[in-house]
Amino acid sequence: MFPGVILAGGSARRLGGKGKAFINISGVPLIDLVLQKIESQVDRVAINTRHKNDFLEYKYSIIEDLITEEGGSGPLAGISSAIKWAKKSTNPVSHVVTVPVDTPLLPLDLVHRMSLELKINKPDIIFASSNNNIYPVISMWSLSLDNHLDKALSDGVRKIDAFTSSYNVSIIDWSFNDIDPFFNINKPEDIALAEKYIKS
Repeated sequence: MFPGVILAGGSARRLGGKGKAFINISGVPLIDLVLQKIESQVDRVAINTRHKNDFLEYKYSIIEDLITEEGGSGPLAGISSAIKWAKKSTNPVSHVVTVPVDTPLLPLDLVHRMSLELKINKPDIIFASSNNNIYPVISMWSLSLDNHLDKALSDGVRKIDAFTSSYNVSIIDWSFNDIDPFFNINKPEDIALAEKYIKS
């Protein structure tokens, strides 16, 4: 199994600017919903955040970004922190899984399908997609990218596709008819929609 990191460093400007992790969906914080989906799929979990003290009650490793910028430095910084955390583990493997904190409907075969793709095609990076819409933060990253990502970040690269264009990337698609497994919460009306999806 692979380690997994929940990326919870965004400021959620359209949702009050206090981050998404503790937004309640039917009375349950988003962070808890994502943990319920991902914890059984990985061998250990960490939470990446810019506000470590908010997560003191959680038993998981809490990792902060080494790069700090006004308004946040984007998901690439969180991915870099995830890679570094995974490399320091007692028994490091080849890749680390990352998921954002605002995706409460993650499929339970996410890591399994990524693991199969890794075994067959050995990509550096794997992105998830649904109905051919790519979600680059729902992904698996080679730990060997650590120094390359450090350099890219120090050179000012902040967009994921600007970094990954030089590497071997696989994309795995989940098709759906009614509910997008990678539905993410970005605005207030998405909260009601998530509650509807979870109850259905």
